[in-house]
Amino acid sequence: MGLIRYLLIAAAGLLAIVIFKRIVAKPLRQHLDNKEDERLGRLVQDPQCLVYVDNRDAVRRKVPGGELFFCSESCATQYMEAQGGA
Repeated sequence: MGLIRYLLIAAAGLLAIVIFKRIVAKPLRQHLDNKEDERLGRLVQDPQCLVYVDNRDAVRRKVPGGELFFCSESCATQYMEAQGGA
């Protein structure tokens, strides 16, 4: 009878751990991952020189249909002049 009691306690403990991981730990980990993504930004490609730059640090130019990101003011100017829009 004592062995069965220990097995039931162990099974209940294992079940508690599984429930904790699914209900508490996973959303917490996703929240922390999202915070890291916000801190890191997002990489975008410069259409002039084709390098990737963090969108928060990029030089931005509004164009019909959206926004373009450039690594520097020089690349933005060159691209806009080539497109006939500077």
